Amino acid sequence: MKFSRLIVQLLLVVAVITSIVLSFFIWTNTARYQRGQNIDVSSTEANKNEIPMNQVISPTSVIWHDSTDQHLIYNSNENISISIQKIMQDWKINSPKLVSKKNGAYYQKLIQSKDTIQMVYPTAITTGTLGYLLDNNSLKNEKSDQFNRILINLKNKNDQNIYLANDNNYAVYKAKVKNASSEPITKLVKKANINLRVRLNLMKHGVFTFYVDPIKLKTYSYVISGKQDGEYTTALFDSNTNGLVTSEDNGVYTYNYGESKRLVSDHNTEELTFEDYTDTSVPKTQLAFLQRGYQKIINLQNSVSNLRLYNANWKEKDLVFREYVEGFPIFKKSQFGSIRIKFSRKGSTEHFLNKVLEVPVPSDQASTRLKSTTEIFKGLQNVGYSPNDVQALEVGYQWESETDNEKVVDLKPTYYIKIDGHWKPYDEWTNESAEEE
Repeated sequence: MKFSRLIVQLLLVVAVITSIVLSFFIWTNTARYQRGQNIDVSSTEANKNEIPMNQVISPTSVIWHDSTDQHLIYNSNENISISIQKIMQDWKINSPKLVSKKNGAYYQKLIQSKDTIQMVYPTAITTGTLGYLLDNNSLKNEKSDQFNRILINLKNKNDQNIYLANDNNYAVYKAKVKNASSEPITKLVKKANINLRVRLNLMKHGVFTFYVDPIKLKTYSYVISGKQDGEYTTALFDSNTNGLVTSEDNGVYTYNYGESKRLVSDHNTEELTFEDYTDTSVPKTQLAFLQRGYQKIINLQNSVSNLRLYNANWKEKDLVFREYVEGFPIFKKSQFGSIRIKFSRKGSTEHFLNKVLEVPVPSDQASTRLKSTTEIFKGLQNVGYSPNDVQALEVGYQWESETDNEKVVDLKPTYYIKIDGHWKPYDEWTNESAEEE
């Protein structure tokens, strides 16, 4: 018995020592470890050049309407929207035709259609861009009709069409489809492990996703990574950096390469700005606009698997990318998202942060239960904001750095509201929590 007890004690000591060693390596050399779980993509962590453009520029929300209700769905193990895109690559999609425009009543009826699946982009793209992303020749040559929703009927076999819808002007396009089946998509819907009841409402500033009931979402913690300034100058100046002129002022470092390129790195905020005065060619098509933006982000970040196009302003030639977790955007990382790119005749400008999500780590925080969207609007009205003041509203993750470990960030779900052109969490607008009591 004493010998047996001694063996058990030795095994426990070995287990404790092994745990300590593994923890040490995780915290001191995160590059050795891959993602322990799939947060926003279906594959394991891959080389940035293996992340295709149709993953970075893809729908971020999937809404399924069964015979009664609408549901926002997500699968942590298999990204539903990316999987549907792969299915659509085998479809023969004909040229879209305009069905309706600026007709709010028709538009609301369409986006509330039963037995449909909707894939929603956070910003509008063109039919030609969709053709490129799906490698569909019929759509590649299409004119620049814009949309941000793709609707697919899952039950009506007589409706052999997909619908492209634009929240900005209520335009609806219908495209006939051949070689298509809804069965693979229905299977994906049934695998969803996040299922939140929602209702799509038309308001003054567009279509809003209302969460009908209080929702419960996980809190995440991530190890974050960054680079030395020298790694950025080597990648961005793509020439002999011996000619760099460096200056520093209160923690803000400026690197000039002649009068052609400049990198400003603020070590206080870890925000960087790169200006390339030689890049004066403005994209002539919206597809070229997105292609060049995509190329720039994979040159900036080691990992873009969680990065998604968030806003594309074709008129201003301005692109914003954000990181996503479980289909929800991350806010408060900066005032401009994760990466912002602007093209002009004077050159291109790239704003970005030296903070990138790398490895998820166990979080000891409980899941967060948020109020229904109706309750959120009531709270805003109580402090003087009418529904017409709200330009946008989203459930997202708030970026919060840990005070005792600068290499770890906590991501906590909350409501984010845009009023007067500014995004703020609900509690900053109202001085009350978005959490359900």
